[in-house]
Amino acid sequence: MSLHAGHVDPTVFYQQQTHISNFITPNNLDNTLRVRRSDNLIWELWKSGILHDRVRSCLNEMGFYGILLCGDYVYDNHLITVLVERWRRETHTFHLRVGEATITLQDVALIWGLNVDGDPIIGTDVSCKFTVWQVYCYDWLGFMPLQADFRANSLKLTTLYLHCTQTVIDENSTDIEVTQYSRCVALLVIGGCMLPDSEGCAVKLLYLHFLQDIHKVRSYSWASAVLAYLYHELCSASGSGKQEIAGPLYILQIWAWSRMIPLCPDRLGYNLIARPENENNGDNILPIPPYGARWKNVFTWTHTPTHSVRIIRDVLDKMGDCQFKWLVYDLEAVDVLSLPLECRHPTLWRSACPLICFHIVEMHRPNRVLRQFGMSQNIPISALDGDHLHECSRRGRKNYDWVKHHRLMVDAWGNRHNLIVESDLVENYSMRYDYETWYDSITRRFISPIEPQQIDYGYQPEDAYFRRIVRDETSNLKNLFGGLSIDDQPREALAEVVKKTIQTCDLLYEMSFRTLEQQHHHARSSNRRQEMMM
Repeated sequence: MSLHAGHVDPTVFYQQQTHISNFITPNNLDNTLRVRRSDNLIWELWKSGILHDRVRSCLNEMGFYGILLCGDYVYDNHLITVLVERWRRETHTFHLRVGEATITLQDVALIWGLNVDGDPIIGTDVSCKFTVWQVYCYDWLGFMPLQADFRANSLKLTTLYLHCTQTVIDENSTDIEVTQYSRCVALLVIGGCMLPDSEGCAVKLLYLHFLQDIHKVRSYSWASAVLAYLYHELCSASGSGKQEIAGPLYILQIWAWSRMIPLCPDRLGYNLIARPENENNGDNILPIPPYGARWKNVFTWTHTPTHSVRIIRDVLDKMGDCQFKWLVYDLEAVDVLSLPLECRHPTLWRSACPLICFHIVEMHRPNRVLRQFGMSQNIPISALDGDHLHECSRRGRKNYDWVKHHRLMVDAWGNRHNLIVESDLVENYSMRYDYETWYDSITRRFISPIEPQQIDYGYQPEDAYFRRIVRDETSNLKNLFGGLSIDDQPREALAEVVKKTIQTCDLLYEMSFRTLEQQHHHARSSNRRQEMMM
């Protein structure tokens, strides 16, 4: 007998056997992924206050200043672990009780203020001797690193940080010096926050190519590169045996806090209009912070579970319709309207296009989460179109032309404006009956396990003790009556009692997995069906 509330139709969850959720037992209820961070140096530099207004203005022109305004905070490794357990690499969505949801281009654009439209972050994976890189760094960064400062074709973040802290930029600095310094800070942002190296200590110098012309940096689609990288890390971490995760996890945590009401901490105030720095460099006034900066304040956890995988997992097992926000952003809010047009692109947010960051290509599937755009959700088509892309690797491919390798995907990105997903606008975001029936058959709404032995320590997820008793008693009744041959019974009444008892056991077994909120949801669906039939 299955020990999980699993799926019936395996056509969507065809990788369940190697998925992280398949290995959750009472013996490892609290296993937590380790979050690799490499952004501590950029935040030390930012908090030191040594960045001159001219550098800040340059970073703003590049399109990276909004990330710095969002600030730094502590990651909840336990929340991130539970989200990974519900991430499906087959669909690039989180499978929740309320339906599929995911992080979209809209989220990245509005949380960090990154550009969505533009050319993809892809090119030749240049491999050079360190002496060649030294000259390259001298020309574009303003200093010549030592051999020990390189790691293959990457530059250590500590080297960039030390250069920034030891170099003075003021009103007397030349424009070239300001630009070179700004590139160093931008690489710290890219390597620390946006596209962090898997080992968390260096940034790939191939990104420097996109920073050469300061006026063109914003023209690239950094938002799609960041989202591709995040999808890639989620897909990797959701496999069996994984113990850590990296990537732009700030986006993931803010996404979860913004939408999942039971997991959202209380914020102690934030002035949306005020510019925290309020600098004015001539006619170049620095921008209002993006949406992510709303979370730049002190939190309280009085009403919110935190720092416990088993409890947060159970919260998501129970989360009902009224506890998930499908529409989060006020597109008329000042922090949204102040973003450049390249970020505020409502139609492109719904493009079912590939997301590209050099060798990493992941499919963007807004067609599976249309309720996040205020639209009616239909049963989505198969999601097998990008499955083969997960196996792509940079290993052993020096000076490799990724544009040529991913030519079809690059062309598809170029056609992104013709891949917009459309649906009817709705006000009620409850699941449609046809979608709910399909979703029940393919998904796995409950992750917390139920095992025969009693969990006699700590918090017991989803009333596990009660559910176990119901299951065991149901199994006993089935074994008792299931072996009877109804044809051999002298009285038909007894046979009917046995049949109804087994049916009752099945119903009781199913209902033991459903909370009161879920029963109410099905009741509402039934009422809607009856009204349609009248």
